[in-house]
Amino acid sequence: MNDANNLICHYSELIDQHRRWLKTFGKQRLDKWQELLTANPEGAICEAATRELLSKHCAGVEPREDVSTGGPDFLCLQNGKRFYVEVTCITIDAATRCTGLVPNSPIQTYTPKDLTKRIFYEMCNKTPQLRNLDAPCLLAIGTLHDTAGHTCFSRLSASHILTDRPKISVGRDPEEGRAVGDLYLTTNLGHSGFIRAGKDSGDLIEEARKTISAVLLCSFGTRPPRAIGVLHPNPNHTFDRTLLPKIEFCRLAEGYETGLLKVEWI
Repeated sequence: MNDANNLICHYSELIDQHRRWLKTFGKQRLDKWQELLTANPEGAICEAATRELLSKHCAGVEPREDVSTGGPDFLCLQNGKRFYVEVTCITIDAATRCTGLVPNSPIQTYTPKDLTKRIFYEMCNKTPQLRNLDAPCLLAIGTLHDTAGHTCFSRLSASHILTDRPKISVGRDPEEGRAVGDLYLTTNLGHSGFIRAGKDSGDLIEEARKTISAVLLCSFGTRPPRAIGVLHPNPNHTFDRTLLPKIEFCRLAEGYETGLLKVEWI
């Protein structure tokens, strides 16, 4: 039995549940997802797992993607408000290559190679697809890699979406050629998902990828599945994080425009 069949067998209950749910919205949607399951099992399973996660938090979840033109995968209804969710998947092989972590290996609390860069590229790839929406849109990034999901979809990883991975810096005396002062953290924002260095001389920081209101890091290979959220500081449509009260979110504290970056949890 190959890896794809193993995955389908392992997640058979979730797959059957998702089939039944999709069938209520028409055969065309079910057939399209079944095609995805055949072509990209991990992507299809992450989509089903995201729907299951959202159903536990929202009063209503409906498929939203247009079978012809695309768009976000789900429309969610909660407390009289609407928001969209688009799903993308970091495959087990991709997570292994990026992190060096082996599936089903002992859990690590830290790895020198994380998924910050890969998450950044997933956000860049999805940004154009989410234009012209009339409500907030969350990007759910899922993985079935159990070890990478546990280690790299953490509070630390969520903060790196906002700031990129920081570097340790120290002042330098140019005359004596030696380090002076205390160590401190800096970042060039190279793989920060929502902000970047300002292009105009008057702007130290500017926002980017404003079509994404928030990111959900979804570890679907762990039991129970876990999700953690990251809010855009100034998106096209602000997401009300109280609509998902059981999911922890982080954001940049006020004053980030000055270049002093502090992550806070709400």
